[in-house]
Order: sequence, then C-alpha cells, then structure tokens
Amino acid sequence: MNAFNLPQNCQVNKSIPKKAFIEKSPHLKKSFANIEKIRWLYKLSPSTLHIPKEGKIEEIEIFSLILKTKEQPKEVIKAIKKLIPYPILFEIHHEESFCYATYLIDEDRCFFSNWNEALNFDFTATNLEKLYESIVKKFLNEEVVTPHTNLKESIAKSHKIEVLTKEIEALKKKIAKEKQFKKRLELSRVLKSKEEALRNIQKK
Repeated sequence: MNAFNLPQNCQVNKSIPKKAFIEKSPHLKKSFANIEKIRWLYKLSPSTLHIPKEGKIEEIEIFSLILKTKEQPKEVIKAIKKLIPYPILFEIHHEESFCYATYLIDEDRCFFSNWNEALNFDFTATNLEKLYESIVKKFLNEEVVTPHTNLKESIAKSHKIEVLTKEIEALKKKIAKEKQFKKRLELSRVLKSKEEALRNIQKK
C-alpha cells in the first residue's frame, strides 16, 4: 500500500515532460518554469479500483507536482486539466511542504488545501461519480458538507461562506482604521448585516 492507501494496480508512476503542456499553452512557459517534475501517480477506474463507472466520470487521475518555489500553481493545473479529460487530484510538494488541489470539471474553478494540511481521502465508494464528489468535498468548508447536500449545493454554499468571511474581515479592518464616527457607524451596520447573512447560511 502507499500514501493514498490505494491498491498496487492503481499505480502508474510515470513522469510527464513539461513540454507536452507548454507546446499546447506556450504563453504559460513562465508558469511551468516553477515546476520541477510532473508525475502521473495513479489511475482510478473500473479496471484498477474495481468501482463501477457512473454518469460522466469514467476515471480519476492523481498527479504529483514538485515545485521550485512555494506558490500555488493554478495556471499550470488549469493547463494540465485542459488536455486531460478526466478529474485530477493533485499532490503538490515544495521541499518539506505539501498541499492538495483539484480542478472542477464543470466550472472554471480550482480548489487548494492549506499548506501542510493533511486531507484524509477515502477511495471507497459505490461508483466513480460518488468518489469524485467525496474528493471535491474534502476541499470545501466543513460547515457545508453533509450527507444530505449534493456537490453543487455544497460548492455554492462554500463559495458564499468564503466570500462573506472575506468581506467581514475587510470591513473589520476598515472600521478599525476609520476615524469618523458617522462613517464607523455606517460600516458597523454593513458588518452586522454581513455577519447575520453568514450565520443564516451556516444554520441551513
């Protein structure tokens, strides 16, 4: 067994040259310059993992990216995903640091875990569609992931929480710097409204 606790027959362990992607996206040559190595680690399919295909998910890949500098390689991941028609889970390393990422197949959006955040992926599922959903949900806010919400609803709710949380933090900083009492009062009303909206989403 291995770090992902996958059966041996899921293992691919092949190096993929950067030029295969740079040739298709030459404008991203600078972004790929930060990539030391790309490896195709595992292939999850009915023939390797013995989980049946369901819906549009025919197989899932796991790639490894070794970075030269500690930067989220969003453009690189997007370029790789454009050329590979399957969902991909990325394991990203820079020296002693690591993180995970995945790119949504239905929308132009990339999710990253925090650096050095251990995500415990469970590769047991009734079909590949459910497996894909369980992988994506690992990147979502824990408050939105329940057995009763589907992936689309979870993603939408997670995005709302993320946006409101950032807006609330920005407002708090703005209030702390504001010297005019009237302006502070106006900003405080907006902050209260945003905080109430966040609580309502979290309750649902």
